[in-house]
Amino acid sequence: MSIVTQLISTTRTSFLLATILSGTACQTWRIESLTPEAVLATHHPAQVRVTRTDGSRIVVNQPVLRVDSLSGAIPRHGKKEDIRIPLADIQQVATRRFSAGKTLGLGVGLVAGGLMAVYLSACGTTGSGCNN
Repeated sequence: MSIVTQLISTTRTSFLLATILSGTACQTWRIESLTPEAVLATHHPAQVRVTRTDGSRIVVNQPVLRVDSLSGAIPRHGKKEDIRIPLADIQQVATRRFSAGKTLGLGVGLVAGGLMAVYLSACGTTGSGCNN
């Protein structure tokens, strides 16, 4: 296999891996400065990470505000379980946001790994060991 063919193959593989990983690797939890009520009203997040006043954290899916509580679902034993957390018990709320730093790091790492794979593959197939 020529070096150009290997580079194209490695680039395709790297792009596919980056696409698959970008759904999770390029996001981070961002602590909101707004109240839980304002976060749900303005952002309409699919999930929120709640830090309770006792310091415990829980990720709530499909969060909604019901009177004086945050309601939603949490995964438990392979099923979704409904949960209600009184607003008075919530210390802070965080939402998932795009992270430019993680995205850049992922891209640089994939390109570097792909180039290293091509280099090592080319050195192994020439028989000369790339010492020239």
